[in-house]
Amino acid sequence: MKKITYFSALALSGILSFSSCKKDTKEPTPEPTPTPITPSYTIPTTYSFSNATFTISAQRLSMLSEMTTYIKTAHTTTATPILSDQKLKDMFANINAQFTDPSLNTSGIQLKDKTSNAFNFQTDLDTKFTDLSNLTQTTPVGSNGVAGKVTSGVKAYIFDANGFEYKETLEKGVMGAAFYSQATTILKNIATYDNSTAGTATISAMENAWDEAFGYFGVPIDFPTNTTNLKNWGTYCNNVNVAIGSNATIMNAWLKGRAAISNKDNTSRDAARDAVVSTWEKIAAARFITYVKAAKTNIADDAIRNHNLSESVGFVLAFRYNPSKTISDADITTLLSYFGTNLYTVTTTNLDNAITKMATIFNLDPNTL
Repeated sequence: MKKITYFSALALSGILSFSSCKKDTKEPTPEPTPTPITPSYTIPTTYSFSNATFTISAQRLSMLSEMTTYIKTAHTTTATPILSDQKLKDMFANINAQFTDPSLNTSGIQLKDKTSNAFNFQTDLDTKFTDLSNLTQTTPVGSNGVAGKVTSGVKAYIFDANGFEYKETLEKGVMGAAFYSQATTILKNIATYDNSTAGTATISAMENAWDEAFGYFGVPIDFPTNTTNLKNWGTYCNNVNVAIGSNATIMNAWLKGRAAISNKDNTSRDAARDAVVSTWEKIAAARFITYVKAAKTNIADDAIRNHNLSESVGFVLAFRYNPSKTISDADITTLLSYFGTNLYTVTTTNLDNAITKMATIFNLDPNTL
């Protein structure tokens, strides 16, 4: 048998050592990237989720409806009924049972505590209630510099001395500072709500929050197949649907988002949330353009022009309450500057500028609106 000398053993040791090192430095085979699993669930065609509830937000819409209906009783070309500022203030805070619907009086909710006072809106509104009440006691004829009633045929509106309509200050103001503000804030923060009980008989905080936001939009559960009894934002969505396809777009997003939440599909939830917010913003922009165009058509009619411009300004002011808005503060300021502080003195040039500006921001075609 051949003897293994010191040198041969040393050589063998080197070979083994080299082989061992070579094995140790070999790159491991990478693990295959797992394919993301997309949750599988059914998205209903109507907002008929078994545990859905949006009664509270729907009741707030009804409260605003009753308030604006009350103000409109003074929009008559005949004798003007006297409006009570205390009644309006009570309705806003839901005290002293002022609503004709008894369920609103006992609901335990109100508009005031959900209405942002940013930009001093609540303070201004309180003053407007008093001013409007005082005007209905004497009902002067309104004109540039004079607050009062202005008529056009069978239509009548009550404006302040600068042509801003009291009813629209309330209606568009609450639509923006309460409904739009509450809904878009909920949607921006939707991921912060607890969702541990999603998809069960017990509604999760996230499901409930999404439902509340949907309720503020003012459409029935089978919208847009059903377009009856639309309120506020839902009405305006339907108004511009032919031009921008808003009805199906936003309703599908509402449905997808709620189904995603119930199935804990956060990626789809966020995509649906973004679609709701962006479409909602576009609805406001499109309706703004239609009102400015109507004001331009009726530029010589103080009543119709100022009514349409009051609506228009309300939509611009509403943008400010959306924490996820894409329109800039600078653009909002520019748009408001085209109207100035007196609607009696607007020019067609500035109305054209306002239309062009809004259309450019949101990539809209004014000719289709």
